[in-house]
Amino acid sequence: GPGHACPAGCACTDPHTVDCRDRGLPSVPDPFPLDVRKLLVAGNRIQQIPEDFFIFYGDLVYLDFRNNSLRSLEEGTFSGSAKLAFLDLSYNNLTQLGAGAFRSAGRLVKLSLANNNLAGVHEAAFETLESLQVLELNDNNLRRLNVAVLDALPALRTLRLDGNPWLCDCDFAHLFSWIQENTSKLPKGLDEIQCSLPPENRRVALRQLSEASFSECKFSLSLTDLFIIVFSGVAVSIAAIISSFFLATVVQCFQRCAPNKDAEDEDEDEDD
Repeated sequence: GPGHACPAGCACTDPHTVDCRDRGLPSVPDPFPLDVRKLLVAGNRIQQIPEDFFIFYGDLVYLDFRNNSLRSLEEGTFSGSAKLAFLDLSYNNLTQLGAGAFRSAGRLVKLSLANNNLAGVHEAAFETLESLQVLELNDNNLRRLNVAVLDALPALRTLRLDGNPWLCDCDFAHLFSWIQENTSKLPKGLDEIQCSLPPENRRVALRQLSEASFSECKFSLSLTDLFIIVFSGVAVSIAAIISSFFLATVVQCFQRCAPNKDAEDEDEDEDD
């Protein structure tokens, strides 16, 4: 019946739903029905999603993990989560998302990572999420975000970026262009997104900026770029000097080693 293998202290309201919200649980309860489709564990003290969790519970479609104490997502956490469509990880303590963090969750439609402490999102963090329509990254600690992160999401319709301490430097220029082209995907528009302008860190709303604000970025070069240019210049100069020297040597050798044609002509004249 509905209570079959229902974890202690949780409610199994129907054969496919397990509700363990607000129970002060330190870890994901176990065991529960293997064919569970909807798991609600919001409002606990859970610090990690067990490594082989989705291998056992591969029918999960809906996972509400809000308001727990997750610090990181190990690579492979979502192995076996082929049916997962809704994942709420908001109000946790996540600080970084690595490459392929959600690699096997290819059916995800909505992913909330709001209200964490995210400071870094790897450019391949959301690769393979080709069905993802809603992504919430609001209220984190993001200062920059590589546009490749968003380009990997062809079905994206709604994106929350507000509530982050964005830095409006040249790195932000690409993201700003993306935002300008995809304003319709931002439910709160440009008004809610603010960024700090270097060097005085003045906070401005994106609405106040335009592509022209970043015009100088097209010509600004990083130290690495300058180093490469200088190094290339030096290398080319050295190559030119060596090749000139080599050419001069060859010409000189040719002049010395080749028989003197004028002398030969003179000899012929004398014979006549």
